[in-house]
Amino acid sequence: MPVVIATPSRLHFGLLRFEHSEGLSYGGLGMMLADPRWEIEIDAADQWAGEGVGFQRALELARRVVNAIDAVQKPQALRVRIRQAIPAHRGLGGGTQLGLAIAAGVRRLLDLPDASASELAAASGRGQRSAIGAHGFVHGGLLWEKGRLAGQPLSQLAARVLLPEAWRIVLVDTGAPSGLSGKPEVDAFKALPPVPVATTRRLEQLAEEAILPSAKRGDLAKFGEALYEYGRTAGECFAPVQGGPYASPSIARCVRTIRQLGVAATGQSSWGPTVFAVTESIEQAKQLCDSLANNPATAEYATQITAPNNHGATMETFNPRSVTGG
Repeated sequence: MPVVIATPSRLHFGLLRFEHSEGLSYGGLGMMLADPRWEIEIDAADQWAGEGVGFQRALELARRVVNAIDAVQKPQALRVRIRQAIPAHRGLGGGTQLGLAIAAGVRRLLDLPDASASELAAASGRGQRSAIGAHGFVHGGLLWEKGRLAGQPLSQLAARVLLPEAWRIVLVDTGAPSGLSGKPEVDAFKALPPVPVATTRRLEQLAEEAILPSAKRGDLAKFGEALYEYGRTAGECFAPVQGGPYASPSIARCVRTIRQLGVAATGQSSWGPTVFAVTESIEQAKQLCDSLANNPATAEYATQITAPNNHGATMETFNPRSVTGG
């Protein structure tokens, strides 16, 4: 019987630091979204097969997971069908969600116990820097992790806050080039100078004293101002490779315009190019989209409205024989 996995996507607001040989490395803040998402169907098959956007990568991951699992009965092959996909390299964490979805789905197909975020990350080769996507796959919500020590497979989750269900997030695609990934991303981190200790302390202060408490209270005004400062401060650490706190002039212009329209909680997710804006309701989100569409500076940008994901990924086993009427 096939297993169907639906994942959230991820916004990343910025890292606390880069890699250190001693002490903590990385750490950061992010939140999970209902859409866009992966929706993937996995089933045993006589030969390896797949369909849909990104199925080749999904099959590579599936082979890796099956080969690594110590199980008495393994399927000869798998069929992986991609029903919905997260756009690649747009700052939405699609690679991590795909990897964890395949790892979790194969375990469910083999009737193995559900694995932890750390185990799923290790099985799929994810979470080497940020742990937000791995913990978000399991839990959802607004997530805070302080970093990992050398030898630790995944940073531990320091805090998780359920976001108000009424909040809506506007995602803006400015048409800027895709964010860094693969070898270019590795090379970029090698070229970056260390994050100043004072910067890390300020990011921790913003997260722990303003962002997390205000999100818990549903105070979007304080949440937004603190989140904007957090993102801009973290972004400045990447200025040597992206030219400033944002990855392109169009992203900077979009953030500035959203702020001028009265929405404080905005910034760049990860390497970009996605810009996010957090609003209090679907009505405010629609109003923001209309305002961006009517503004000459942002009229050509594509927008999407989504909601927080507070529960993580879902999995269910589908029995075709139980379906009637075709």
